[in-house]
Formats: sequence, C-alpha cells, structure tokens
Amino acid sequence: MNSNILNNKIIGVLNKKTEQLVRTQSISKELASRLVYCNLISDLADHIGYKLPSKSSKEDVALYRSDIDFEAILNDRGILDEIFEAIVEKSYRKCKGQFLTPSKVAQFMAAWGVSGGVESVLDPAVGPGIFLDKIAEVVGTQDCEMWGFDLDSSMVNTTSLRLSIAGFPGDKTTLLHEDFLKSHFITKKFDLIICNPPYLNFHDFDRNFDITSIEKKFGLKLSRLTNIYSLFFMQATSFIKSGGKMAFITPSEFFYTGYGEDLKKFLLKNWTIEAFVLVDFSKVVFNDVLTTAVVTLLSKNSPQNDHMVKFIRVLEWPDDNETLMEAVTHGIIDKNFITSNQIKQTDLDPSEKWQSYFEESDNSSLLQKLIPLSKIATVDRGIATGHNNYFALTQDEVKKWKIEERFLKPVITKSRKIKGYDFGSQDYKSQQLGNERAYLLYCFEEPSENLWKYIEYGESIGTHKRYLTSHRTPWYSMEKGKVAPIWAMVFSRDQMRFILNKTNCFNLTTFHGIFPYFNDEIMQKALLAYLNSDIFRDIQITKRREYGGGLHKFEPKDLEKLPVIDVTKLPAGNLEKLSSLFDELCESIRISNKNEEKIRKRIDKELQRILEIS
Repeated sequence: MNSNILNNKIIGVLNKKTEQLVRTQSISKELASRLVYCNLISDLADHIGYKLPSKSSKEDVALYRSDIDFEAILNDRGILDEIFEAIVEKSYRKCKGQFLTPSKVAQFMAAWGVSGGVESVLDPAVGPGIFLDKIAEVVGTQDCEMWGFDLDSSMVNTTSLRLSIAGFPGDKTTLLHEDFLKSHFITKKFDLIICNPPYLNFHDFDRNFDITSIEKKFGLKLSRLTNIYSLFFMQATSFIKSGGKMAFITPSEFFYTGYGEDLKKFLLKNWTIEAFVLVDFSKVVFNDVLTTAVVTLLSKNSPQNDHMVKFIRVLEWPDDNETLMEAVTHGIIDKNFITSNQIKQTDLDPSEKWQSYFEESDNSSLLQKLIPLSKIATVDRGIATGHNNYFALTQDEVKKWKIEERFLKPVITKSRKIKGYDFGSQDYKSQQLGNERAYLLYCFEEPSENLWKYIEYGESIGTHKRYLTSHRTPWYSMEKGKVAPIWAMVFSRDQMRFILNKTNCFNLTTFHGIFPYFNDEIMQKALLAYLNSDIFRDIQITKRREYGGGLHKFEPKDLEKLPVIDVTKLPAGNLEKLSSLFDELCESIRISNKNEEKIRKRIDKELQRILEIS
C-alpha cells in the first residue's frame, strides 16, 4: 500500500478514537487528542517489548492493535511526526511552543553537525525526536552519546522509542523530563548541540526567573521582552566543548527586534558564526506559525579577524542537502535554490537589522547621497482607541445616538480602504456614504446628554474595562492626535504605500503618520514620489521587520531611519518634475492600474538622474 495512503489511514483511525473519547468521557478534544497520542506511543512500545522512560497517564481509549498497523510505523519512524502534528490539537502545541522541524531541514542540520565526527550530542528540547533520530541514522551504533531534555513526558517517550526502533543503544541514551533552562546539575560538555527551541513569547513562560538566571550566569542585562529561544542559545553555551558545534532553528525575528540585539551581542562575543540559513520571506517553514525561520550554525572558538559569516537565503529548499552544505562550507551556491552574501564577523553591528545582509540591492551606491527621514520629518503611530468598533462610528450610528459634531473627528480606520496614493474629500465622502466607520469619538469637554447615553452604552458592553480604556481618565476620552500630511502603511505584503492625506482625517494604528518639517505641497509630493518608487522599495528592505508569509512591518523609529532624498535641497525644477510624476501615479490608479508600472519606471529614472548629478 502507498505510504501516504497508509499514513492517512492510521491518522484517520486515531482521529476517530479522539472523537470517541470526547463523546464517551465528556472531555475536551485537546485532552482527548493528547491521551490518544500517549496511548499510541505506549501501545507501540508494548508491541516491541520496550519500556518507556517516563510515566504518563494512560486511559483505555480502545486502541486495539487490529486498528493500527504498528509495523508500518516501525518501518517509517517519520510518521510519528506526522501523527503528532495531525492528532494533537493545535491549541495545545501552540501553548507549549511545539512547532516541528521539517524533515529535510532537520536532516541538513544533523548532517552539518556531525560532519567531522561527534562523540556526544545534546538536544535541549527534543520534541518527537527528529534531530536525534536523524543523527542516529548517520552515526549508527558507533560510540556516541545522545542526551535530550523536554518538559513534555510524551515527547521524552517518543524520542526514546524512536531511538530504540532505530537500533541506537539504550545505554548511550539519556533523556530527561526536565526544563533545560533550569538544569544546573549537569557538568558534561557536548560536541554538538542541536535544537528547535520552544517558540514562546515573553508572556508565555517564567521570564522573571529564567531571564534573571541567565543574567546572573553570564553577567548580562537582558530585555524583559526576550523570547525564550534566546535563553536556550545562552544556556546551551554552558554545555558545549571548546571547538564544538551548535545548530539551532528559530524564528528570524532576532535579526530586527530590539530585544534581539542582546542575542546578537551574545553570539558575536561567544561564538564563531559560521552561517545563517534563512528560508525565503515569502515562504513559511513551520506549518502552524506565521514566521520566517533561520538556521543558525555556530562553532565554539574565537573567530579569526578575517572570518566571514555566510548569510544564505533559501529560495527553494533543494532535494539534495549537499547543495546547502556546499554553500555553508565552501561558499559555492546554486542560484536556482539559494543566494549568498558574506560579511566579516568583526563588521557585524548588533544594533543593526541583520536581515538586510540576505538581500541584494543595485542601489547601494545611492545610499551615500541620501539622508535619514528623521532629518526632514518625524513619524508617529496612529491613534490607539482600545476598541475601534465603539470609538469609530458609522454615519448611521452617529444619527442613531444623535452625537453632536463637536464630539467627532473624521477618521480613517483601515488601510485596505485606500487603493491609491492619495486620499481626498471625495474618498472620505464615499466612506461616509458607504456607512464605513468614518467618525472618531473625540471628547475633551463635558459630554452632552446624547453623548452620555452613548457612554452608558459603552459601559454596558464593557468597553470601559478594556486595557487601554481602563488606563484613561475618563475612559471615553480619546488620546489626542494630529492630522498627518502623509500616511505610511504599518503592514504590507508586496510594496509598502505612502499616501498623501488631502483631508483633515485622523488615522488609527493601521497607519503611521509622517509629519514633514515643511508645509510645501510640491515638496511633500516630491518626497512621496521617492517613497513610492521602486528604488526606495529595494532600499527599505534593510529596515523592515519580517513576519513571514510575505508580511512586512515598520515601526515609527524604523521609518525615521530610512534613507530618503533630501527634498529640501532640490532645485525647484526637480521638485516640480517629481511632484508632477506623483500626481500621474495617483491618477493612474483612479483611471486604471495599467500605467502604474510605467510611471514608476519614469520616477526611478528621474531619481537616478537627480542623484547622479547632485
């Protein structure tokens, strides 16, 4: 029988057992799925006469051996990963930070880690055991010790069972049902540490204890926003031999977040960074989490002054991992699958956003002719209401509650409502007539009788108890804002848009507001022509934050650092030409999108001419 059909049949049986347990025992699907998975591992161990190392709750869920083809699992251990991901509820795996490493990625990491030979391996968060399993395939029964940690007893059992099925000696295996971050009694050092740490944000783990513990251990001062995988990097450093290797797969957010600066400093100080292997930003490595993944490859020795760090970007994961191995070890690339850049480790600045080193730009020569946006403008986030559906009203709601005009301000609430590059009075009127949320409750005086009724309604639905509103006095009084001449989209996928605001509309947090230090409209349009150009699209890659799946984000401080053309010093003729081209760009969207690309090319050509002769 085809292996996929067989695997799906096994998963189908287990899903039915989960539904049966929910129905007969009146328990949640999350708990039922966990019990079914634990029973499968226990029954599989019984089938081969293997004693599991960790006790776990076992309920009778009628997993008769006639229902499951155990031999199929024994012949293909990888199905255990598929079963875990398909059976155990996503909600449980998410709260535990359990996101599985794809087989090809794990195979590559293991192959790199054991190249040159290893006598001891540690996985600080084994999960279903894919890394140690892949290493067992390479080292066989040679003299190598395997160690692993996991907080989930079922993961410890699964890993132990997999290694046994693989024929790896039990006396060479040590698996601990413990928290790696709180483990201090082990003094052993390892040749290789390989890991996919739990993906938990700062509010999902015991950060006060864990962060403080790491700070004391290494003499550091860490941000309380630090992600748990940063702590795994640091804790693991205590367990590595001199000359040993470490291979981690994590989200790539530490390249561009503020708290990631701590990790980058730590890596630069304590390791030779061999390579970062980044999956293309438009792809998602983990099935259940929207994030970009990076494989970090490290060696525990002091870097040479001329050591080059390889920044490898995967366009498509190759069938043969040798392609990546060649790129990592020798810098040989196959452009069908990867791009590569090399930067001296001594030149890496932890305060910079390192994702820029994965990108190629033809405009690097222009950067010296540009200035930070902060030289000619400030950037502020939009107004955070705390409850948009209450504070942003439609025309019908305004009429229903008879709220007076003095308590309202025009507002734009959603970036997707703006299709072009400018927003005028007719655009706002269309939102009003379309019954969009176009009115912002903006009260800084004693409410009228009508407004009091609306305030009482807000309290009846709990608006006053929300986080932001509960910290305002009075709760219904909005934070004060300013009308921004230029709006910048906070999130984007293909290309970020910068929009000329020709109205007196306020903006909520869907946009950042750009406030130039000049009021000249021609100058503002010239700046907008640059901000919406393809030249700037390539340049801004160095400052944006990547959220996977092609999603990008800018914070106000990110925008203020962006290199821009200094429109305040351009001759009048250049300003008028760029302003005119921006008007054409806006008009092309109103008529059709057919000419947009042509106009962008004309803007790029004009910018190149200006910057070359400036």
